[in-house]
Amino acid sequence: MISGSRATNIRTVGLASARARPGTREFAEPLIAKLRRVGVEVLLDGDTAESCPVDCRRCSREELVAESDMVVVMGGDGLLLAVARLAGPAAVPVLGVDLGSFGFLAAARPAVALEQFDRILAGDYQVQERLMISVEVRRDEQVTASFAGLNDAVISRIYPRWMVRLDTHIDGELVAVYPADGLIVSTPTGSTAYNLSAGGPLVEPGLDCLILNPISPHTLYLRPLIVAAHSVVTVTVQERHGEAETARLSVDGQEDVEVTSQDVVVIERAPFRAQLVRINSGSFFERLHTKLRWGLER
Repeated sequence: MISGSRATNIRTVGLASARARPGTREFAEPLIAKLRRVGVEVLLDGDTAESCPVDCRRCSREELVAESDMVVVMGGDGLLLAVARLAGPAAVPVLGVDLGSFGFLAAARPAVALEQFDRILAGDYQVQERLMISVEVRRDEQVTASFAGLNDAVISRIYPRWMVRLDTHIDGELVAVYPADGLIVSTPTGSTAYNLSAGGPLVEPGLDCLILNPISPHTLYLRPLIVAAHSVVTVTVQERHGEAETARLSVDGQEDVEVTSQDVVVIERAPFRAQLVRINSGSFFERLHTKLRWGLER
């Protein structure tokens, strides 16, 4: 989903970066100067403040998101995912500037972002709204852990000697018992991440759906499944020989917790969406060509 020009209400911009990321200072310092000239307050997370010793207020990423009208993420896709999990619930738009090695989500090139920022401040930019997921771990009807995710939730084996068996329901109906190394429940945004590496389908990010993709399933007829975004997916780890089995739940590859056969993992569409700022960064299909070499003759 794409929305057009925005209201010119950007009074505070937060800058977030990865620690010691090459190119951070070279991009951030001229951007800070540009913003200050027009009276925009600039907030820095701790890593950016270490890279750019300028006189701006330093704060935690949580505070930065809460107090900013837009957050500029300087780094790669991993950092953008981390910031998006904070910014999504607050409906704060996020501009990803590609200082990483891949930059599929953080698509804006530094020189282009710097050149175009006057347009952004004037409200001349687009926002892509991306579906996010809410992930809860429940035991005896109590929520013991909860996360938001932009890419995926993965329930996977811990012990390399044997697979896990995952009872998987959609809206209360049994879909499959997956005997596998694990199960990926992905958003369309995450379809180009672990899902793709595990043989799942590419899905255009504007679609509203969830992708269920077993990892190395023992039963070969179990294939990826695409379901409606309003579906509620519940996953339970089957006991092994009458004893509780343990698996690992990972959200966006960054938030981890162990789950056992006593737990139910509930994955559903979040009540908010990530707001990704786009400025001449090319279409989804262009990025497939340039980043993944997808569909091009060799």
